[in-house]
Amino acid sequence: MSNEAFGKTNLLFEQAIAGRDFGILAEVYTAEARLLSPGVPAITGLTGIQDYWRSAVSALGVSRAKLHSLEVTVTGDRAAEVGRAEIFTAPDAPPVPLKYVVLWKQEGGSWKWDVDCWNMDG
Repeated sequence: MSNEAFGKTNLLFEQAIAGRDFGILAEVYTAEARLLSPGVPAITGLTGIQDYWRSAVSALGVSRAKLHSLEVTVTGDRAAEVGRAEIFTAPDAPPVPLKYVVLWKQEGGSWKWDVDCWNMDG
């Protein structure tokens, strides 16, 4: 996995959130991906994940997200990423800091998120 490959996918996630275009998430997550978000049961599958982000972005007034990859470890057709993120809401509000772990998997010739786990950093 090249830095370019995972960087492109992370940018696609940021674009999906900023543009409220959750169809883009099909290029980010595997078909059977799992989302482990704080305070809700685990979500499995692309459709459920798209619905989750659609609801969360709307309910929280998220305007954009910024991902900061700190470390990526590749083992064969799998990879693990540790990072920090910022979620932006109201224009004058400070960003909400998060930390995350993403387990990547190759699907259809592309690297995609297979497990997405995050929580508040504070």
